[in-house]
Amino acid sequence: MKAAIFHGPKKPLSIEEVPTPEPGPGEILVDVAACGVCHTDLHYIDHGVPTFKKPPVILGHEVAGTVAALGEGVTQWQEGDRILLPAVYGCGQCRMCREGRENICSQMIMFGNNVDGGYAEYMLAPAKDVLAMPEEIPLIEGSIIADAVTTPYHAVVNRGQVKPGDQVVVFGCGGIGLNLVQIAAAQGARVIAVDLMDEKLDWARELGAHETINAGETERVDKAIRKLTGGG
Repeated sequence: MKAAIFHGPKKPLSIEEVPTPEPGPGEILVDVAACGVCHTDLHYIDHGVPTFKKPPVILGHEVAGTVAALGEGVTQWQEGDRILLPAVYGCGQCRMCREGRENICSQMIMFGNNVDGGYAEYMLAPAKDVLAMPEEIPLIEGSIIADAVTTPYHAVVNRGQVKPGDQVVVFGCGGIGLNLVQIAAAQGARVIAVDLMDEKLDWARELGAHETINAGETERVDKAIRKLTGGG
């Protein structure tokens, strides 16, 4: 199979032919349809942030695809099933995992960091952590859901408990910020987006922001926010 191999910081990814992995017990082989590019990957490549698995390693943790093969003991999936992978998954054995709090597993494993990820035609994943992708969601567009969408969703809905009439200020309109704008607006909040780039602020307005502030052209962002929120 072809894969984009990370050989270390300050080096371009190398497209190489590597063996297609075989799923072991409890694993599935994923035929990768798409893998998003997260800024985390750029930190590895451009800034030298270390990966837990020493290079060479296949990066990528925003993955959607189909089941290509099943490992021993896997019965909950069939070949051809449309799937979404989480960015990280728990060990399934520590105290936190046993309590259903896999998000704070003491031995968290991240695709494209601890193990090879989705910058490849195929990759392995634990069958227990795979999610079904609804037919109405395209695999390519849906690949970012488990990272760049669920992260702001958790912040807005679960932690912030944003409700209609609330006011939400979003600082930074990158991928996660723009998704947060959409989610907060969908919750009925009045959204104020802050960024340094007018192009990103235009996107924020298109995606649901009611007001925008260019922080590079505003002397006191805090005062501008208070003016828009009536002092809140």
